Amino acid sequence: MTAEPPPADRAGHPEDAGRAGHAGDTDHADRADLRKDAAPEAPEAPDPADDNARPTTPSWIRELDMALTVYPQVLLTGNVRDQYLLPDDHAAGRSETLAPYGLAGVIESICAARGYGAIAFVDQVNDRIALLRLSATAEQIPAVIREFVERDERWRRGGGASPNGSGEGGSGEDDSEPELLDRLRDAMVGVVQHPGPPIALVVPYAGRLGSPQAPVDGEAARLFAAAEELGHTARPVQGASTVTPYNTVFWVVERQEELPREFAVGSRAVRVINVPQPPHDQRLAAARHVVGGLARYQAATGGPSLTGAETAAAAKALADSSHGMGSSEVMAIGRMALDRGLPVQRLDEAARLYRIGVLDNPWATAALRERIADGEEFLNGKVIGQPHAVRRTLEIFMRSAAGLNGAQASSSPSRPRGTLFLSGPTGVGKTELAKGVAEMILGKDARPIRFDMSEFAEEHARDRLIGAPPGFVGHDAGGELTNAVRANPMSVLLFDEIDKANPRLFDLFLQILEDGRLTDGRGATVYFTECVLIFTSNLGVAATVVGDPPGGGESGAEVAEAGASGAGAPRTVGRQLGRHDDPVMVRQALREAFDLFFNETIKRPELRNRFGDNFIPMDFMQEKWVPQILDKAIASVAARVQEVHGAALTLADDAWEVLRVEATRRLDHGGRGVLTAVESALVNPLAKEVFRNPPRRGERIEVVAVEGDGDGEGYRLEVERWPG
Repeated sequence: MTAEPPPADRAGHPEDAGRAGHAGDTDHADRADLRKDAAPEAPEAPDPADDNARPTTPSWIRELDMALTVYPQVLLTGNVRDQYLLPDDHAAGRSETLAPYGLAGVIESICAARGYGAIAFVDQVNDRIALLRLSATAEQIPAVIREFVERDERWRRGGGASPNGSGEGGSGEDDSEPELLDRLRDAMVGVVQHPGPPIALVVPYAGRLGSPQAPVDGEAARLFAAAEELGHTARPVQGASTVTPYNTVFWVVERQEELPREFAVGSRAVRVINVPQPPHDQRLAAARHVVGGLARYQAATGGPSLTGAETAAAAKALADSSHGMGSSEVMAIGRMALDRGLPVQRLDEAARLYRIGVLDNPWATAALRERIADGEEFLNGKVIGQPHAVRRTLEIFMRSAAGLNGAQASSSPSRPRGTLFLSGPTGVGKTELAKGVAEMILGKDARPIRFDMSEFAEEHARDRLIGAPPGFVGHDAGGELTNAVRANPMSVLLFDEIDKANPRLFDLFLQILEDGRLTDGRGATVYFTECVLIFTSNLGVAATVVGDPPGGGESGAEVAEAGASGAGAPRTVGRQLGRHDDPVMVRQALREAFDLFFNETIKRPELRNRFGDNFIPMDFMQEKWVPQILDKAIASVAARVQEVHGAALTLADDAWEVLRVEATRRLDHGGRGVLTAVESALVNPLAKEVFRNPPRRGERIEVVAVEGDGDGEGYRLEVERWPG
């Protein structure tokens, strides 16, 4: 038995027309190649008892069929380059089998059922007009179409380069052919005014006939003027039926805004039909098509045979994970899985990798799972004093590594791998935690891609992230965010001080968090499915709480006075949060400020909901963590001295204690205050000592004492030095 590969996606194209028959046209017997994916054989039909075995005919196809008897011109936009799973009319005895068809095949099938005699296709690749004959005889084809087809055939037989170019060969006549636009205009006039049987003309890339920004002139202007007039003067074709169709002109373009300005898109003679992305039932049909072929191929090549329940589960998983994709992309995923040797059971994983072009899933590696399992020790070493935030962070990434991220929202399986909203006072390690996450996920020396959102406070800053729209300066450059993710699909993105960004930017994050994708200024889709998004903010740190400072001392600034007057009236003091407050109360205040910001300040409660339980409050730095931060900072200084000068630096206990006291005094600034104390009391005076008396390699330097007045300028070191 010969192994059957999974289905390919070569649906019918207008370019396929004209390769058989006489005078360059394609006869009825050869239409299967144009209409559907002819190779290989379609998979066996699903169980008819399954209610979801076959998708319903898409509504746009039903609308297209209706339009043929009502409108002389049809504009098809949207998902027009996809494939569409329809009944295979050419599978003998298997009319229940679905097969992939291109848009040309859909148009041909509908026109054939309506009794059209032929379809002419504008072929811009080969600069010609190709003909697909359905039921009409050669004499029933419009004379102008016959003439163009015959000229094309003579040029091909004579070895000419192009019907409207010059070259050797040919018959010696008609050496100068009219331009394609001019021929298209003549063909459109001939088709629309043809008495019958009905003829269709398909223009597959109508957006390439002129510019959407600048007025067209010459032949293009004549073409669109003629198209508008013909739309109003066209009449249904005479025939025996009660309701007969028009000679229809089909214009095809992916985005309506790509059409030239002169195109009469608002004309009552033009029916605009949007071809949407396939819904779940259409993707499920495509997934069954792929899974059926792969499962048989897997079994025929020595792999395990799957039960009906297993193939059904694999098809559903592929359909769910291909949210936002077209049917042709679902089939391409099957080919990629075959090429990479992925089993049927991992097609949903292949769908995620297909989106971003990554060949292997880094989240499924044992190395990453091990780093996450050991992540508590690793991150606590990077971010001291935040054990609660570290535990919450690891819970989120364990969920991602287990493949359960977004599992509660079956309609949105393509969300980013992880989302964190870190809120807390300045200097407590929000940015350091983001750096630690990047290193844990991506490996040593990895860093997050950082965006300082205070730079995006203006309304037009949105264009910096996704790129300027067409027609504006910098359009071709793209956006900082979309370019970064396109270049590094698996990234840790850090949006620092997100509350300072312009409110319009939050709409971008809503789309990213929900669908895992974003459309840039050039119309290209960028996927965030393998990214980790980290937002930081100090919302709520300045929140006012009522009551006396803990311990009776001062904590924060007083912001309110007595609430009552008169002797003996109780005095209520308003103060800001401080490091002496209970951590539970601090976390609650930060959460309330987070909710207030999204609900009231920017009025985006839907975005707050997208963050869900990924809000992580970070505590004020406590005095008990100072020794660890201090030791880490001193070790960093010693490592730099060793690296640059080759000398060993140590501190005596008395010197260390002076640094600890100075660091504690600045603890209101968090861990950054500790680092500032080390810089002022150790690094600055040490730099003077090393500058004046450069150490020799191997020398030992011990800081015996640190003396000073604490103003940052008067610190002095007492050091002892020994040669190596």
